[in-house]
Amino acid sequence: MRITLIRYHDLGNVNTRLPESLNKVRGVLPPLGLAYIAAYLESKGHSISIIDAPAENLNKEQVQARLKEISPTVVGITATTSCLEGALEAASLAKESGALVVIGGPQMSAYPKETLSYSFVDFGIIGDGEVPMTELLEALQYKKDYANVPGLVYKKNGSVIQNEAFVLKDLNALPAPAFHLLPLKQYTSIISSEHMITMISGRGCPYRCGFCFTQPTDKFYRMIDPAKVVDEMEMVVKRYGIKEIMFYDDTIVVNRSHVEGICKEILARGLKVRWESPCRVDTVDKELLALMAKSGCFRLRFGVESGNEEILRLMNKRIKLEQVSRVFQWCKELGMETFAYFIIGYARENEKTMQDTIDFAIRLNPDYVMFTVATPYPFTHLYRLAEEAGLVQGDYWREFTLGKRKDRLPYFVQDSEAWVKKAYQKFYFRPSYIAKKLLSIRSFKGLSNMAQAAEGISFFKMAGK
Repeated sequence: MRITLIRYHDLGNVNTRLPESLNKVRGVLPPLGLAYIAAYLESKGHSISIIDAPAENLNKEQVQARLKEISPTVVGITATTSCLEGALEAASLAKESGALVVIGGPQMSAYPKETLSYSFVDFGIIGDGEVPMTELLEALQYKKDYANVPGLVYKKNGSVIQNEAFVLKDLNALPAPAFHLLPLKQYTSIISSEHMITMISGRGCPYRCGFCFTQPTDKFYRMIDPAKVVDEMEMVVKRYGIKEIMFYDDTIVVNRSHVEGICKEILARGLKVRWESPCRVDTVDKELLALMAKSGCFRLRFGVESGNEEILRLMNKRIKLEQVSRVFQWCKELGMETFAYFIIGYARENEKTMQDTIDFAIRLNPDYVMFTVATPYPFTHLYRLAEEAGLVQGDYWREFTLGKRKDRLPYFVQDSEAWVKKAYQKFYFRPSYIAKKLLSIRSFKGLSNMAQAAEGISFFKMAGK
């Protein structure tokens, strides 16, 4: 069967946490989930293509023309709740091309039945998509009952049936992502001047931060064997000339021996590649950081989130500011870059707590920071706090899914945007920071990235404004 997988543009994303002015310049990373599904389907004999509209800068008409040219039997589309409008437009285009339409991603875990209420959406998949998509195609091809397809959401006799979410226990059963189907030269990151790609070493997250939407698959942390991880790293370096790998795990150090195994495997093979990853400050020590740095890890990204201990407790971060400072100092001593994420305008925040965050970010002095506005996503503790505060009544995101709401969720702090703008400008426009970055530039790409970031911060704009 001819299968096309689509990542579409984020249309109508009025609830983005990242300022639109920065979102436009931050770059485009590979749709790793689609690449995994494509590789698995290829291994089962299907003909696969991927349309990555953001990376290829394709408009609606160009995606429509591509679908007409391919004439796929089935189209799979990835969707998040806040960006559902774009996924639905892609689904409508796919249906016009004569294809059956399948939607996956976090949106299906949140509102499966509501998503299938649209006439141009035929199926949904909840959980890891590789096996369910394969079994759905087999059911379609041989006209089998859908009842036994794990993770499937489907329509029957005017009702929507939802099977139990599918969690793939053995990630080693998956082939490497189908990078050969992606426009690899189109992927960039504003914090990278190298030819880069994304990878994962595991799926799931055992932590329960109050602002994160948790999918069924997130509840089970599963790892890929270290040797297999490094096999993939070695493959992208040799086959595609990749210089930099960005791990996209929720957090890479959940199991210490797993990360140690990856680092030792890299060193044993003499593989020369720069890599970076998300991490938590409470899962590393200086010894582990030193091993990671020795194996090529040049940057770690930490969710710090707040510079106020009380707000951190409310977020259920389970970290202390003292830990944060200590780990960032270790990274500096080891020559590793640091990237800190912060949330502004959380529940029960006030001017003092938000200023604490800005002040702490400046004292911490990481190489990069990202400040985002607190957004209560579906079924999170933060959403419950929004209900308690009277900011939302009922299920905003369900109505958003059904197209009944187009407005932005109210902020906990009315002038959150002004505080985010202040945070960015206070941090990045320090003379000492600018001088440090100018001295570190080694290429025209690096200079261009810095100029784009400065423009995004100078002409700060949130989505929907």
